[in-house]
Amino acid sequence: MVKFKVKANPQGQYYFPKEVREELGEKLELICNAKAAIVYSYETRLETILESLEIIKKDLKHRLRIRKEHEK
Repeated sequence: MVKFKVKANPQGQYYFPKEVREELGEKLELICNAKAAIVYSYETRLETILESLEIIKKDLKHRLRIRKEHEK
C-alpha cells in the first residue's frame, strides 16, 4: 500500500500523482465527509470499492499499531 500527499494549487485544484491517475483513470467519483474522502474510478462496482475500503482500513490500523509501538 502506498501513501501519497496531495496538495491544492493556489486556484484550489488538486494534483494527483501520475501513478494514481494511471490506476484510477480519467473519470473519478468522490465521496467525502468532514474529515475524510474516498476517490475511486467512475466505473468501479460498489462491492469492489467496499472490499478495497476494508483493505485500506486494515492498513490504517496496522500503521496506527506501528506508530504506538514506536512511541513506547
